[in-house]
Amino acid sequence: MSAPSVLRIDIDAQSHDGRGVGRVNGKAAFVAGALAGETVEAVLHKSHRRHDEYRLRAVIVAAAERVEARCPLVGRCGGCDLQHQSPAAQVDHKTRVVLDLLKRQGGIVPVELAEPIVSPAFGYRRRARLAVSTDRGDARVGARVGARVGTRVGFREAAGTGVVAVDRCVVLAPPLAPLPGRLQAAVAGLRRPRDVGHIELGLSESRDGAIHPLIHVHVAGSLDAADRDRLMTVAREAATYLSIGGPGGRLDDVYRPVAEEPGYLLPEFDLRIGYRPGDFLQGNGEVNRRLVGRLVDWLGEPNGRRLLDAFAGVGNFALALARRGFRVLALEGDAAMVDRGRANADANGLDTVEFAQRNLTAPAPLEGVGPVDVALLDPPRTGALALVEALAARPVATVAYVSCAPATFARDAAALAAAGYRLQRLCLVDMFPQTGHIEVLAAFGFSGRPRRRRKQTR
Repeated sequence: MSAPSVLRIDIDAQSHDGRGVGRVNGKAAFVAGALAGETVEAVLHKSHRRHDEYRLRAVIVAAAERVEARCPLVGRCGGCDLQHQSPAAQVDHKTRVVLDLLKRQGGIVPVELAEPIVSPAFGYRRRARLAVSTDRGDARVGARVGARVGTRVGFREAAGTGVVAVDRCVVLAPPLAPLPGRLQAAVAGLRRPRDVGHIELGLSESRDGAIHPLIHVHVAGSLDAADRDRLMTVAREAATYLSIGGPGGRLDDVYRPVAEEPGYLLPEFDLRIGYRPGDFLQGNGEVNRRLVGRLVDWLGEPNGRRLLDAFAGVGNFALALARRGFRVLALEGDAAMVDRGRANADANGLDTVEFAQRNLTAPAPLEGVGPVDVALLDPPRTGALALVEALAARPVATVAYVSCAPATFARDAAALAAAGYRLQRLCLVDMFPQTGHIEVLAAFGFSGRPRRRRKQTR
């Protein structure tokens, strides 16, 4: 089999997901790891009707914003795809992506582009999901003696479905950084490592300032006593919470370094917010604190206003806004999150926030909800179109929007603009440096003047 041809490609732009874009024989060529202004050598990886994907082999002419990647697994591990670009250039690129999508979707330009919320470039991540892969030898031998060739604990490959074993991770918060390597040894030593599906890592903060890691192991069945003991040894040595989740949502607490449940702090609002493994919480603690603070500042004085917090989760925004003085109705689709939010409100002595379950993606998601003055939307990647349509039918003075998917945010922003809302403020939230992941915070004000929807460009 002949070696693939190496092509020289001039990179003219950077795609929304961070890849370099050039042209080969008139066809768009996407090169992971390349930057605009560079000349690179690459080989064809996948061919599509309208574009091709290439793998980077060498950089012939480098862009000024290129930096040396800190992690030796860059290019193999799928966790970081922008370590070759300076942090400042990453923020500029992500900001351009958001502004470009808004302009394309609805000709929308924010009145104010606020200072971005940025993060330390490394050591910031307080939660992660580790993949687990176990190879076996010959199937006949494995059937007789359970022979194992190797067990890998780490992250998914950048260009495949395999798992790259990770010893330490440079983007994980320092208490979490060495855990992938420790878990690699522990899982490899289990009697039935293939029963482990994946492992969640997290951090818990106490009001006294103590920080403890969290390990949650997802298993296909149930671990025997010897395997549980092996994992508990890791937990004790690292002063780590350990829980094991099984079929049907079963959750077993195996070890706690302290009596309290896991939680995190919003010290500016005198809040400790409890959570359980599997709950959603923002992956960057420092940026989350600044995001909550920025949102509260943007919304101004409560003045008796009633605020709707949609997709409220465990109460990350709702509790801070209630502490600020808003009367908050927090809606969430997951019943367990509603229970967690209520418990957090009680634990923090807040009686001005009400948590309720509601399907927020169904038609008429606000039916039966009384008058509100402010709406906060913090949806998943699919966006909040049903809620946006409801807010178009019954406008409120202010809509704040926290998005983790700029494409669906731009779609929803165009729908709000068509209904008479104006994008007053926008800021980039760099929740995950070294990756192409983009988050934004936006504030819309209702002007009462609906505008014609522009035809979307592709």
